[in-house]
Amino acid sequence: MIDMDRIKELEQEIGAEDLGAVLSIFLSEAEKTIASIGQGLDDGDHARATHFLRSGALNMGLVGFADAADQAASVDAPLRSETAADLETALASSVAELENIMSALC
Repeated sequence: MIDMDRIKELEQEIGAEDLGAVLSIFLSEAEKTIASIGQGLDDGDHARATHFLRSGALNMGLVGFADAADQAASVDAPLRSETAADLETALASSVAELENIMSALC
């Protein structure tokens, strides 16, 4: 799910071109963070990683992905590799939805 009000707010604040760049940077960093979760992190690093994903996603209007990151925060260590796969799926879904929205805005 995408928060259209947040997307429009960001577009008004920084412009469509810069919004695309900022989203691209976040998505790239999110992919790296998910990969690190999948490789296994200690509890503190896992908490920081999921916090980064959740807060960044909310800032970008990616509510569905933020919810997935919030759920991933409480997963026990043995299940985190599965959680990384779930995060990848949630991110891909958000990206697809976002691409549809961005193409409509441009």
